[in-house]
Amino acid sequence: MITEKEEAVSPVIGVMLMIVVTVIIAAVVSGFAGGYSDSDRKAPTAIISCKAIDNGLLFTHESGEYIDLVDVIVILTNGEETRRFSGSANQKSGDKPIIRKVSRLGSLTADMQINTGNQFFLYANNNGSTSGVAGAYLGWNDPEFYLTTDEIVTYRIIERESGQAISDGIINI
Repeated sequence: MITEKEEAVSPVIGVMLMIVVTVIIAAVVSGFAGGYSDSDRKAPTAIISCKAIDNGLLFTHESGEYIDLVDVIVILTNGEETRRFSGSANQKSGDKPIIRKVSRLGSLTADMQINTGNQFFLYANNNGSTSGVAGAYLGWNDPEFYLTTDEIVTYRIIERESGQAISDGIINI
């Protein structure tokens, strides 16, 4: 006589496995929807030079990727002092924007997108002559910050969203 052996998984164990799989899938979908997948976002890279002129700093995009100035923060350091500037956050009503793109004709434009060969300007609203700070060359008010000739002055341009550096260097004053 031939006997058949039947084996089956208990329905309870099958239901439990289905619940575990459903929870894992829900966690993965929730992770992507919550923005956890954007952790590897990279800032654009560029070589940007800077020189001080009469009423501010002139930055030139020498090479690298396209940059939108609305998405950047310029950090200036003079010795122990540091100040952050952005395309719109440091403006008061009625003031001209503190960071502006320079057009091909040398005038300023509202366009905030730059690539190789373009320039942008960081306005200084105080030329340092009334500061009382020794060696002051360029300055900003609210709060008071000056670039001086007796300290090493550096700049760093970072992308606002990722916090990563796009370019940095030393400003010769």
